Amino acid sequence: MSNLFTIILFLASFGVTTAQQVEFFNATNYPASPSAGESEIEYLFKSQIVYPPQEFERKKAQEVFVVVKVNWQGKIDTLFTNLEKNNPFGTEAKRLVELIIWEKDKIRKDKNLEAQQVKITFDPKKYKRIEKRRSVAPITSDDPTVFIKSRIDSIPSVKGFNTINDYVGENIRYPALALQQLISGTVKLSFIIEKNGVASNFTLVKPLAGGCNEETIRLLKNIVWKPGFKTGKPVRTLSEYTLTFIHPGNTYR
Repeated sequence: MSNLFTIILFLASFGVTTAQQVEFFNATNYPASPSAGESEIEYLFKSQIVYPPQEFERKKAQEVFVVVKVNWQGKIDTLFTNLEKNNPFGTEAKRLVELIIWEKDKIRKDKNLEAQQVKITFDPKKYKRIEKRRSVAPITSDDPTVFIKSRIDSIPSVKGFNTINDYVGENIRYPALALQQLISGTVKLSFIIEKNGVASNFTLVKPLAGGCNEETIRLLKNIVWKPGFKTGKPVRTLSEYTLTFIHPGNTYR
């Protein structure tokens, strides 16, 4: 991964997520896990879901069970739904599940891996509220490929700021718990910048206690990103960010 950002803070907390309804029914033995955790997948789906237009006009709701089998390298081997092949709800549900970044887990290598299910509930009333609150519309395509920055023509950037550090410097809120407990240290994250500029699929590479992980994710979610481009089209881009918290009453080690 390239373009590693670092900022050192001396100042002063908090992060929130919201949801599109999704439930995980894990395999009994050696289940696959989303790198960002199940709760963050609700945020991903909320930012990327597109209701099938005709079904939305009909005000039709639908529960979809997506059956997915993920290998130990975090790649999807099997993907289908409980609906007929060309059902628009099933098509959209599969597209959403393909956006999940799954953990690599060597413990699962050479095991008899089972399929598991992701339940996605489409509700036209909830979707209408989601659409109103989204700052950017999803960009749909059948290609969930994630590119590293060296393989694209234009890397993601922060709209309205020269650098990501400029944005963070203006918007950081030192977590209250970290202040109370004199916590200093570094948070390192990998994440995806989606085709519509939404940051998703956060994976903690180097965590830090006291609410510092949550604050770093909050900042990255609130950035208005310009996505990466390849051959003139927006693409999903793998990114990294490092944020160093230095407590004003403590010394960073």
